[in-house]
Amino acid sequence: MPIIIGLMSGTSADGVDAAAFDIRKNRGGLSVRPLVSLKTAYDEELAEELIEFWPMAPIDHVMDLDYAVGEVFGKAARKLMKRMGLKGLKPTLIGSHGQTILHAPEQGATLQIGSGSVIASMTGMDVWSDFRRADMVAGGQGAPLAPIAHLPLFGSSKKSTCVVNIGGIANLTHIPANAGSLGELIAYDIGPGNMLIDIAARKITGKPFDHNGRLATEGVVNNFILRRAMYHPYFHQPPPKSTGRETFGQAFLEWLFPKGRIPWSADFCATMTELTAATIGFEIDRLAQAGRPTDRVILCGGGARNGYLVERIGQLCAPVQVVTSDKAGIDPMLVETALIAILAYHASRGEALDLSSITGSKKPVKLGVFTPAP
Repeated sequence: MPIIIGLMSGTSADGVDAAAFDIRKNRGGLSVRPLVSLKTAYDEELAEELIEFWPMAPIDHVMDLDYAVGEVFGKAARKLMKRMGLKGLKPTLIGSHGQTILHAPEQGATLQIGSGSVIASMTGMDVWSDFRRADMVAGGQGAPLAPIAHLPLFGSSKKSTCVVNIGGIANLTHIPANAGSLGELIAYDIGPGNMLIDIAARKITGKPFDHNGRLATEGVVNNFILRRAMYHPYFHQPPPKSTGRETFGQAFLEWLFPKGRIPWSADFCATMTELTAATIGFEIDRLAQAGRPTDRVILCGGGARNGYLVERIGQLCAPVQVVTSDKAGIDPMLVETALIAILAYHASRGEALDLSSITGSKKPVKLGVFTPAP
C-alpha cells in the first residue's frame, strides 16, 4: 500500500498538521484516502517568532528558525508514525511544505523553512520538500498549489465547483464540470482568510483565534472600514496572483490605519470577518461574470470551522450552494496535508505538472527537492 505522510503549517503559524494518505492511480485520476492524522502545536515562543518574523532578519536567525521548525515537523512525523504503527501502517515517504516566512512573487522569491534534512534524520524516511521554488523559476507565482489536490478530491462530472481554502490566506480553485486536467482550472489567492481575524482575536481576547466566530457575532460591521479595506489594490489585480503575511499582516493594518489608531473591539473583529466573507463572495460573482459560473462552493481549511464565517459566506454567495468539505468526503483540516502528500507522490514519480493556468508558469515543472533517508 503506497502510504505518504503530508506535513503542513500555514500562514496562521499555529503548528504542524500531519496526516497519512493512501494515494494511488485510479481510472486515470488519483484516489486519495486519509488514514491517520494529528496536530502538533508550536510552543508559544516559536509561534510568536514566526508570526512576527521580519524579512530583514539576520541570516543566522533564519538558520536557527529553519532548524527549530524542522525539529517540530520531525516530531510531528514521528508521533504520526507511532500512531500508524498501532494500526499496522507503514509510510513509504514524507512530503513537507515547511513554514512560509516570505512569499514575494513580484521579486521571484519564496522561502519555506523547516529543514528537510532534520526531518529525514529524525524519521529515517525519504523527504520531499520546497515545492514552490521550481514553479517560480519557471515564471510562476509559486502559489496556489492547492488545485493539485482540489481536482482529484472535489472534481465533479456534473457540477462546476469552486473550492475555497480558508487558511491564513484564502485561495480559490474553480473546477469546471467534468474537468480532467489542471490546465482546465483557474486558481489564485483571494486575500486574507483567517489572518486578520486571528490578529484581532489575539489583540482583543489574548486567544489565538475567534472560536466559531463568537467574538465577531458580538460586534457590528463598520461599513466605512470595510469599504476602505476592499479598496486595497491586491483585490483588483487580475490572476494569476498570490499573496501572504507580507501584504495582509501588519502591513495591511498600517495601510488601513495610516495614523496607527486601530479600533480593537468586537466590531473590528466582525469587520475583518466580513472582509473575508465579502471578498470570497465578490470572487464567486466575478468568476460568473467572466464565464466561469459556480454550482457549488466547497470550503476547507481552518476557516471552515468558523460557523459564523461560513454562514456569512453562504449568505453572500446565495443562491450558489455553500458547503464545508466534510460534506464532500474529507475533513476541512486534512485538505492541505493531502495536497502535500499528493505533491510528494508526483515528485517521487518524476511527474511534471502543468500549472500555467494557475500560477502562470511558462512550462510544466517537476516540483520539490529530495532529501534521502540517512
